[in-house]
Amino acid sequence: MLRAAEIKTIAPRDAQSLLLSSPNNNNSSSQSYKMLDVRPIWEREKAHVVGSIHVPLFIEDVDTSALTLLKKWIQMGYGGMWMGQRLTVKNTDFVDQVEDRLPSKEQRLMVVCGEGLRSMLAIDELLNAGYTNVAWVGGGFNSVRDGDFLNVGGSTKLQWATIGGASEYLLKLTVLLTGLLNTVAGDASSKKH
Repeated sequence: MLRAAEIKTIAPRDAQSLLLSSPNNNNSSSQSYKMLDVRPIWEREKAHVVGSIHVPLFIEDVDTSALTLLKKWIQMGYGGMWMGQRLTVKNTDFVDQVEDRLPSKEQRLMVVCGEGLRSMLAIDELLNAGYTNVAWVGGGFNSVRDGDFLNVGGSTKLQWATIGGASEYLLKLTVLLTGLLNTVAGDASSKKH
């Protein structure tokens, strides 16, 4: 879809200005964009753009059958514990939930997730459902830099919201140690002068 230029790609650094742009007239192509966040709820709770619309493309698999429990056990061993990702299933109500929140199929939408893969799947579903003004935030929130969005909610940075499990603790430790080292280096530098 992207190679055929069927949908517009928006760089994360440009997304904020498109969210704030005001329409010049009543033409639907001049509307400001709405942001559709398709990440699972546990990623959104960590960090999100305030005012974005949340409809998860994937939801946690809560099935307790033997096969699902085996899948969860295997998934945990192959990175789930390290990355903190849960076993998910497709949200079969995704399009219906989007239509409830965004009934105008001409509304300009920018679809975003953590890395850009889930949002591409969501865009395919939205196009098949008749939405006509859909754009993709390339690279997702993992590509965001500090200051790209004016109002971020949650307890962490947008670019870190997909990180979980043991790797999240390693990241926090790295940030803490970096801060301490910078403080020590700054103190040492000021004593020289």
